[in-house]
Amino acid sequence: MKKYDDLFFGLIIGGFFPILLLFLTVIGWFYLDRNEAHIPYYLLTASIAGLAIDLKYLKKWLTRKYELPTWFTVFIYLFYNVMILGFLMGLPLLNPFAGIVAGYYFGRKFQNPETSGAKISTQINRLSLFTALVMTLVCSASGFVGLAGDGAGSEVQHMLHLGFEITRPMLWGITVIGGAGLVLLTVLLTRVTMVWAVGKASPNQISPVANGFAS
Repeated sequence: MKKYDDLFFGLIIGGFFPILLLFLTVIGWFYLDRNEAHIPYYLLTASIAGLAIDLKYLKKWLTRKYELPTWFTVFIYLFYNVMILGFLMGLPLLNPFAGIVAGYYFGRKFQNPETSGAKISTQINRLSLFTALVMTLVCSASGFVGLAGDGAGSEVQHMLHLGFEITRPMLWGITVIGGAGLVLLTVLLTRVTMVWAVGKASPNQISPVANGFAS
């Protein structure tokens, strides 16, 4: 299990700084340069810097992956949510699955026989609230951008191959109901994954943790 965890979180943590630096470099190029001939140099510099950070720190981070500062893991979670949202051109359809990663990480973090089921239940509730808030922000941002544009209805109609026109009230309904559904899905995935991750290594904690899942 540890080998797979190191591989899984190694990809997530190890990809964080290279992707972040590439993202910031592209933004910097766009606002400060915009010379297309310079793009390879920007990207190469960012890639080398990101890989250098990984070479220096990644092994240490993986060794203590469940002891990383909360602000660091939160920032990684927020960053990947932004990247996922951008990858789908502003549609938050895949963002709920980030809750699986969060639930698994913190479930493994609290796999300790000395940790009471009641405390774990509290952590499950807190993590679920956090992922729900992040998903709410993601859906709000996506909905704002979609509703602010004039062609959002036609884009949805074309994407879903619908034979009728998507009106503004219908678009509002899709945004609100769809957003609420995605938030609930995020909470469900977070809680189920964290309960599974905790119970997998600590079967004696399954019963009290399951009570926390139901609360």
